[in-house]
Amino acid sequence: MPSWLSEGLSGHWHPSTELCLTHSDDDGATWTSPQVYLAGGQCPNLRRLADGTLIHHTHRFELVNEAIFETIRSRSPDNIAGLVERNWPGVQRGTGIWRSTDGGTTWGEPTWLAGAPGSEPLHPKLAPALAVRGNLLETKSGTLLVSAYSFGQDNTSHLFASTDGGDSWHWVAAIADDSNETYLHQTDAGDIVAFLRRHLDADVLFACRSLDDGATWSTPEPVCRGYPACTARLPSGRVLLIYGFRFDEGYGVRARVLPANAAPDSAGEEFIVRADGAGYDLGYPDAAVLPDGRVFVVFYHTRKTDVGTGQEVVQAPRFIAGCMLSAR
Repeated sequence: MPSWLSEGLSGHWHPSTELCLTHSDDDGATWTSPQVYLAGGQCPNLRRLADGTLIHHTHRFELVNEAIFETIRSRSPDNIAGLVERNWPGVQRGTGIWRSTDGGTTWGEPTWLAGAPGSEPLHPKLAPALAVRGNLLETKSGTLLVSAYSFGQDNTSHLFASTDGGDSWHWVAAIADDSNETYLHQTDAGDIVAFLRRHLDADVLFACRSLDDGATWSTPEPVCRGYPACTARLPSGRVLLIYGFRFDEGYGVRARVLPANAAPDSAGEEFIVRADGAGYDLGYPDAAVLPDGRVFVVFYHTRKTDVGTGQEVVQAPRFIAGCMLSAR
């Protein structure tokens, strides 16, 4: 795969971004060669539903000319976070959701999330400026839930739902202000818990809870230092919480075990998954519980041993890493 670093780039925005699928049939030990299935996305999220359907969601930026970029910037000062101008002028396109019923060989047309109060398109031909990093949750009732966040002076995490297998989506509620990159977890009792990266108080992971399928939410509570997060239900019924540790005490990924109700004030002792990162731009884990109870965790990573002489930390090569955890 071509490296942006060879072009002198180390940011997150590139107009030729490509999203790839790779498969493993040996519990993550080996993987097929990555195959491009979508161009232009910035933060891919993939989930297989109970019926085998693959659903992918991502936000993306559109490459525009300078005139369009400056026009949008001049009339949308509150949405400046939806614009990027590193090397190329880009405008937030919104968050789209794609479905595949043949294992990812072909994909349908996207549905773009809309309807969140105060979230408007930055251009008439674009969807509302919503971004996403987090999972799609298939609830016990079969409803699908996704969280996306709005831009502006403060980020707001919003909840969207689908009751037809992902063909159509509607806005449900605002989960929390000053929040983004939300991961959704349903407890055995049916509560929905949202693990939130805070926009301003960025060092700490927060969580809030809904007892009514996402219509209303509790006040967010701090969980631990680190972000963003994912969860996995362990065979014991407890919840494994995994999160990026983006601090110089050991850049990498860490985890804790929560009780079955995912109560944030009952988090267990922190343990290290990986701590050899080159800098803070890493993490973003997701996890799968294997049939034998082990947990396979994937995340993106940089190694401090890969930083060349005279090279800045942000230029260390990034790659997708995997770790196998033994669950008890």
